Amino acid sequence: MYFEIEPKSKKEDFFNYEYEYDQVKKALKRREKIITILGVRRVGKTSLLNIIYNEMNGLKLWLDGRIISDPKKEIFAAIYDAAKAGKPKVFGKIESLNISAFGVGLGINLVKESQSEIEKKIRETGQIYVFIDEAQKMKTKQLADVLSYIYDRFPNVSFIISGSEIGLVEEIIGETDSEHPLYGREITKVVLNRLDKNKAMEYLKKGFEQLDMKPNETEIENAIAELDGLIGWLTLYGYERGIKKNKDALSKTKESAARIAATELVHFFKRAKNRKIYVSILRNANGVGWDELQTLTSKDMGKQLNPNLFNFALEKLIVHSFVERRNQKYYLADPLLLKATFLL
Repeated sequence: MYFEIEPKSKKEDFFNYEYEYDQVKKALKRREKIITILGVRRVGKTSLLNIIYNEMNGLKLWLDGRIISDPKKEIFAAIYDAAKAGKPKVFGKIESLNISAFGVGLGINLVKESQSEIEKKIRETGQIYVFIDEAQKMKTKQLADVLSYIYDRFPNVSFIISGSEIGLVEEIIGETDSEHPLYGREITKVVLNRLDKNKAMEYLKKGFEQLDMKPNETEIENAIAELDGLIGWLTLYGYERGIKKNKDALSKTKESAARIAATELVHFFKRAKNRKIYVSILRNANGVGWDELQTLTSKDMGKQLNPNLFNFALEKLIVHSFVERRNQKYYLADPLLLKATFLL
């Protein structure tokens, strides 16, 4: 069913991204070492990763980047744990977490085994598929070091990674940095884009048909205009309207989505100084160029901003997928972010 709000687990419940699905499957068949699934928030990356994971046979491992506190220790330990057990392992999606020597905790302890014994076991196990969701939530430099080390030393280990496009490409893959540990390595990139208006219309109509419903077209068009082709928000709207039978589904969706987006911003602001400049950029990034956005932000701040400071803040919002740059114009990656800034 399209309008289930959990990440999809079966291909028949996954709408539109057939080409991207095939790209990942072909790369896995070629035994590519690193495959990345890229895109902004709410575009369906976790669902695609989840579906591929469920379809894969053999030894596989799922890691949620949000719970990895020490990538250098925990990723390697998790791979070894799966190899030793000889069966799939899930950390963060299904199994409960444990407090371990590593911190937030995968509950794995390697003190009894030597490095050579661990590596020998991983190599002897056969093909291992490591799925990492929300990869950009980890310490990206450490993750890059781990990927580089395993890429060079373990031909039987493949990574399938999802994350925000800019953050993942620049910080983890290091595509443009000649000094990055993964620079020059063969990496498959699969990009998920938001649905265009026609595809969004098709998605909502088919989803409502699954529930034997047929809302009027104007109602659907209004939802698409407000939610901007982000399939995560369209799904939430379909859930509110089709499953919960909420007559004010669009308003409810916008309210819930804005709260979720606001929570994400709060987490971002915990690591960022000068919160006011970030909020001002978000409130003014509505399709304007760099100069105009700087002028509007300076006006909000009540002073002329140093161009370097402004550009640093803007680029940080882009890296974290809150702002997009398209044709030299700047836009919110998610239309609900504007509403979210007023909830902070």
